Amino acid sequence: MSRNNESVGLEEKSNFLMEYEGAQLLLDLGLPVAQSLLVKTKQEAVQFAERIGYPVVMKGMSREIVHKTEAGIVKLNIRNAVEVEAAFIEIQKNATIYNKSAIMTGILVQKMAPKGTELIFGVKKDPVFGHQLVIGFGGIFVEIMKDFAMRMMPVSLKDVDEMLQELKTYPIIKGYRGQEGLNQSLIADICLGLNDLVEQRPEIEELDLNPVILSGQEAFICDVRILLGETEETARKQRSLVNLEKMINPASIAVVGASANEKKNGGRLFRYLIENQYPGKLYPINPGSSEIKGYKAYPTIKEVPEDIDLACIIVEAKRIPQVMEDCISKGIKAVIIYSSGFAEIGEGGKKLQDEVLELAEKGNIRVLGPNSIGIASPSKKIYTAFGAALESKVKPLGNIGFISQSGAMGSALLSRAWDQGAGFSRWVSVGNEADLTTSDFIELLADDELTKVITVFMEGIKDLPAFEKATAKALSARKPVLVFKTGRSAVGKRAVQSHTGSIAGDDAVYSAAFQKLGALRVSRLEEIIDVSRAFTVQKLPKGNRIGVLTASGGACSVIADLCSERGMVVPELTESSEKIKELIPPFGSAQNPVDVTAEVIAKPEMFKKVLQTLAEDQEIDGVIVMLTTNADPGAAVIAEAILEVQREQDKPIVVGRLGADGIAPKAMAIYEKENFPVYASPERVVSVMNYLVKYSQLLQSRI
Repeated sequence: MSRNNESVGLEEKSNFLMEYEGAQLLLDLGLPVAQSLLVKTKQEAVQFAERIGYPVVMKGMSREIVHKTEAGIVKLNIRNAVEVEAAFIEIQKNATIYNKSAIMTGILVQKMAPKGTELIFGVKKDPVFGHQLVIGFGGIFVEIMKDFAMRMMPVSLKDVDEMLQELKTYPIIKGYRGQEGLNQSLIADICLGLNDLVEQRPEIEELDLNPVILSGQEAFICDVRILLGETEETARKQRSLVNLEKMINPASIAVVGASANEKKNGGRLFRYLIENQYPGKLYPINPGSSEIKGYKAYPTIKEVPEDIDLACIIVEAKRIPQVMEDCISKGIKAVIIYSSGFAEIGEGGKKLQDEVLELAEKGNIRVLGPNSIGIASPSKKIYTAFGAALESKVKPLGNIGFISQSGAMGSALLSRAWDQGAGFSRWVSVGNEADLTTSDFIELLADDELTKVITVFMEGIKDLPAFEKATAKALSARKPVLVFKTGRSAVGKRAVQSHTGSIAGDDAVYSAAFQKLGALRVSRLEEIIDVSRAFTVQKLPKGNRIGVLTASGGACSVIADLCSERGMVVPELTESSEKIKELIPPFGSAQNPVDVTAEVIAKPEMFKKVLQTLAEDQEIDGVIVMLTTNADPGAAVIAEAILEVQREQDKPIVVGRLGADGIAPKAMAIYEKENFPVYASPERVVSVMNYLVKYSQLLQSRI
């Protein structure tokens, strides 16, 4: 009796549906679940098995036993009544051995599916992005092979088609060597049915259909595993970005915590504003000073006689609630909080952060931070930031809008980018995102006339609807959103209990979300600057057919191989090949990749004619130029030629150069004057072209 009471308790706590319960949900949607029946006795098992025909599968059903095969309560290929009765007894025995508290609801007798190709269909509910659909090759090797594709739900027929083509095993699905492929319409039907299922049952946390056997023109869902969670509906606050204009383009700034001591962050912040010639009105706030660096200082922000657009608060955390009260009294609508000591340090800091946020809501104030390094807008000469990167004496202007959730990494990348000649329109450190988030600034930069490309260093997303709205606006404005997402190998916060949960980790979910929402994920940290710069100067290719121009046969092979690895085509030339043959030495290659040989050193003017011919070819969508060790003065002639052709054409011309900058200073100065990036390796130049192709395909897919 006591064992039964304990078992009932366990059953009530389990969130897994038993297989027959999950199967019924699928049957109600018309999905092809293998014919089955839950039976209570050996006699019922035999009767049903003989009705549907042998062979059959028998599975013990207990809410306390999730992994049935491990427990020994799954029996396959049962061929007669004697085997049915024996299997019935053995399943009950094994269930008791595996878990003496398990309550057997019954035994599922199921028609055994014919041999065929085994797939897995899975659903995982992400706490940020919602339900994700997984398709892959299934069966017992699913977690070993990990050949799967993922998309945010709901999925479209186009999504399903793209997912299948992403699988390494797609040739099996399509059919190869005379073998008939799988019925992709059946696959699509199952996916669309799962759309309906998660819409009806949003509490589904994880779902496995594994295996689903496709045989001939039929599909058989042979195993169903569904984990339920809670249905959470949280009302999203309406967010207005109206006051952000005062934050990024303030006509007047008060620095609360300004200091003449530049060893303090407040001192550095104030110095950066002055030395970069901030054009607006500046008010240092410090009760211990009457004047700082020639500016009249005030004890509190309330005592400033004029209106203030932006308050930069850089005092210890415990003083900030009072400063926020002063901002409310003064009518200030935009605040940057640089101070640490909030949610990032634990529960006490979280309470203080909540208090500050309540005050912000009370005063209708938009807050960047806390724990932010600030904002830099070089072309506006507004540097409301204190990062060490601002010690740089060279701050190139440009069109890259950069948003970072890591202050230190964002500052380091800013200094590195400036060192490489990359220019920024805006640079934003979002800090703790207590109020304003990364998504808010993506949306803001989508409308910013100074910004052509939006680049994000991301640790995570707090508000999916805001991110979705922001990326949609950026896509509409044809401004690429490039995201480098950290935590690729992070382990999930809870243990997963399904195949889908195991293979579809957090990182894969982010990749699927970015793909669905129109953001480009940058794979490597070192690519952030390369790719961002390219999008500020390059046109977009109409397709993935790439022309390659080098002065080295070895470079030809390397570039062609790298293009192929990334799914870009290096097509043979037809009409333009004959034209190129007339321009280059007979020992060169007039075929794509084009090798003009070292003769270009003596005849650099030849290079422009060949590049024009290749770029004008209607069968080429973009051109990669891979230079080797050319030196001035020829290198300068080639640089001018590349830029002239690039201006004339509506195609991207991406340039790499292996030789040292020091042997071609004139050429490098020509590129730098035009903010035209030149990449130092074949891998980098091909990677940049690949991102241009990806973004072009993304835009075309939204038409």
